[in-house]
Amino acid sequence: MEIGTAPPPRVSGVPVPVLPGEVVSAALADLDLAAEIWSTDAHMAREHAMQAAVIAELARRRAVSRDADPGAGGGPGPDTRAVRPVALADVSDDFVTELAVIRGCSDGEASKLAAEALLLTGKLAATWSELWAGRITIRKARILLDLLGDASDAVAAYVQERVLPAAETCDPSRLADRARYHLYRADAAARDRRRREAERRADIHVERTADGLGRLVIDDPLPLVHAARDALGQHARWLRADGDERPIGVLRSATAFDLILRPWDTSRPPVTAQLVIHAAIGTLRGDAGAPPAELDGQVITAAQCRQVLAELDLLDLADPPAGGSVLISLDDPATARTVAVATRAELARAAGTGRRVRRRGADRGLTDGPGLRPPPPTTAYRPTAAQRRLVTTRDRTCRMPGCRRRTGSCDIDHVTAHADGGPTTCTNLCCLCRRHHRIKTFARGWAFTLLPDGRLVVRTPSGVTRTTRPPGWAHDPEPDPPWLDETAPPDPQQQ
Repeated sequence: MEIGTAPPPRVSGVPVPVLPGEVVSAALADLDLAAEIWSTDAHMAREHAMQAAVIAELARRRAVSRDADPGAGGGPGPDTRAVRPVALADVSDDFVTELAVIRGCSDGEASKLAAEALLLTGKLAATWSELWAGRITIRKARILLDLLGDASDAVAAYVQERVLPAAETCDPSRLADRARYHLYRADAAARDRRRREAERRADIHVERTADGLGRLVIDDPLPLVHAARDALGQHARWLRADGDERPIGVLRSATAFDLILRPWDTSRPPVTAQLVIHAAIGTLRGDAGAPPAELDGQVITAAQCRQVLAELDLLDLADPPAGGSVLISLDDPATARTVAVATRAELARAAGTGRRVRRRGADRGLTDGPGLRPPPPTTAYRPTAAQRRLVTTRDRTCRMPGCRRRTGSCDIDHVTAHADGGPTTCTNLCCLCRRHHRIKTFARGWAFTLLPDGRLVVRTPSGVTRTTRPPGWAHDPEPDPPWLDETAPPDPQQQ
């Protein structure tokens, strides 16, 4: 198969695998390959411009005037208003979530994409035209979006008029320097305004890096950042002088977390951290081939799970330590539905002594324990503690497609409203963060359906339907692909 030929055939809806070497003909000259690189860049730029145009058109059809009045307590909070891009001021509050569901991405990514689309098709229309023509790349367009997004129409037009003619042959860093020069020349206050806006959006972010590691990112003014790093470096050098032979970078990192968590400080009330671990019994026992576990939504190995539990003194299921807490989720293997959630003590009481009892002369094989069952329904509006425990354990995060907010910051929502006769049962409750709870309750054109096995079906005003399942391998009704079942995992000792 050579460049420009038809796409690969499909077998049962699955594309036939094509190797990279089969896509490009060996007969092409080097200059032909270079031309294909240019052509690919131009095609991607045009497709991005086309996507921006259709997103902007859909956004304009979702005018803010269509938002229903949520009342005094139903509107967005100050945190939501603080991070809402100015470009979306005239767009309905639920449009970003609708775009996220359409694209299968997070609200944050959809918000950025929607703001870019409205800017490109608005005051940065000249940049959009260059992107559509393939004369600038997506990266160059985003440089201008970042610098001119909050500029006035007149300033944006002035800067584009001076930088776009040479943008095609200008490398991205040089384009950014030229755009910044003309921006500050036309608008002397632009730099301070951009700095204040960045400070207003400052936050703390967690980024996953290597397996089992993460990065804590703290936004602050640059002088404070440099001062903090210098102070951490000094603490690390003191540790090195005291004989700690770990690498200096590890010492800086360890010092930073010690200063934040302050494990030595007993003068303040202790801060209790909660870790949510989902693991199979075989994983806890250390069985060969045991499946991975999840720690706060991140996949970890079975060995790492046991290490974490051992450090917390929670690995012994039969002898719970003081202050420890382990919840056990019981799933129905036939329906993949979470039936009950129990502590170790509740599980022991449910099992009873394990004696077999006879009824009417026949050995029924029953134990003398009461067993575990789903929490009973309640006629009240608010869920019971047992219902909240099961629903939060089952859902783990907000159930809106693409949202990963943990259940600790979510509401327990009636999918069929309680006022409309919806019962307060686990089969009618799910976790939704406050933003998506507001959309489900107040936004027009949305439909939410919770199926008996815990799947949530969401339909957007544009007619796109997405289904989310409670996280966890046991809840996925689709079998593993054949190649995953037919071969055992590679043995690390033989590699």
